[in-house]
Amino acid sequence: MVALTAAYVAHVLSAAFWTGATLYVAYAVLPAARGGRLRAAGFVEQVHRLLLVTRWTGIVLPATGAYMIWRLYTPLELLTTTTRGWVVLVMIGLWGALNTVLELGVLRMRRAVDDPGFGQYMSEGFPAERLSGDVTGVALADLGRPYLLVGAALATLLLVDAALLAVGVPV
Repeated sequence: MVALTAAYVAHVLSAAFWTGATLYVAYAVLPAARGGRLRAAGFVEQVHRLLLVTRWTGIVLPATGAYMIWRLYTPLELLTTTTRGWVVLVMIGLWGALNTVLELGVLRMRRAVDDPGFGQYMSEGFPAERLSGDVTGVALADLGRPYLLVGAALATLLLVDAALLAVGVPV
């Protein structure tokens, strides 16, 4: 029971931090950059930090989620034969979509500055040191905007999905 509780705590805290960071970047950082009130280096720093959060929660969330599925949805048919199971499956899909959208958005912004190979991008992300003098925060924010807005929508849906599980959606 202690391990399951620890998994819940790690899962919820990680997910809250990730969705909160995504919403913060989309609704506070992005408008400041697009409005010219945040220079390119400041914008890139915030986007890079979001990417780092996305990547470490990309390890914590599947690990803790898989453990909780193993403990709570055995036999695994419970994932496809119960309402709660379907809500969990939707959560997994939303998690994958949000990870993908944020990675693609940061990669697109990074490629406006230089053209890293896949391995270089995966090891570096988008550090502010990679910026050149001719790229503005406005231009980068405009490139990242669709990805960050979709990310914000997906983060919101993840929170709604988690709330359904928290209130005990019927089996």
